[in-house]
Amino acid sequence: MSNNEIIVDKRNVGKTTFLYNEIVKGYSNYNFIVLDSATDHVDKSLLKKVVNTYNDAVVIYTENPSQIVINNMKIEEYKKIYKNYFPFNEIITNMNNVICFDLSYFLEKAYEELENNNSKELYNYYRKKYNDLSQQIITCIVLMNKEGLLNSVHVVMDEIELPIVDYDLKVLQDDISFLASVHPENSFGTFYQGFTRARFKPYIKEG
Repeated sequence: MSNNEIIVDKRNVGKTTFLYNEIVKGYSNYNFIVLDSATDHVDKSLLKKVVNTYNDAVVIYTENPSQIVINNMKIEEYKKIYKNYFPFNEIITNMNNVICFDLSYFLEKAYEELENNNSKELYNYYRKKYNDLSQQIITCIVLMNKEGLLNSVHVVMDEIELPIVDYDLKVLQDDISFLASVHPENSFGTFYQGFTRARFKPYIKEG
C-alpha cells in the first residue's frame, strides 16, 4: 500500500471488503488507524469487521461539538494547540491498539434533524461538524506523525467526507500512508486531490 491511494466507485461493489483485506494483509507489519462513518448496514461496516477480527481494536468517538475546533482558526494556529483537543490524548492512550474512529454521530444527527424535524439548518450544522471532525482527526494524525509520535502508520478510511480547505496536509506526511474509498460525489476535498487510484476490481456478490 503506497502513500495515498483512493478508490472511487459506486455503492455495493466491494470497496469495504477491499479495505478490510488490505488491513488483514498488513496487520503484522503496520500500525493501523481506521476511520468509518457507516450509518447504514453497520454490521457490514469496516469498523465492525475490524473490531470483530482483532482483540486489540479500540473504538473512539466524540459527541462533543466543542471538541471540534479546527475550522475556527488558521492551520498554523491549530498546529500549535492541536494536542489540547480530540483526538490527541485518545491516540496517545491507545498507541498499541488498532484505533478505530467512529464518525457516525454527527452524520446521524444531521439525518435525524432533517427527517424528524425537517430542519435544513440543523442538518447543515451537523454535516459541517462531521466534515470538520473528519479533517481534525486526519490533521492530528498527520501532525503526530510529523513529530515522530506515530510511526509506520497506515490510515484506512471508508466513505469519509472531507471539506475544502486552504492548506495541503500531504506536504506534512512522513512515515504514513492513507487508503480511502469514496463515492464519486464525495471524491473532492483538498486532501483527496493528488491521491493515486488504487488497483481495485469491483466485486458484486451474487444472490
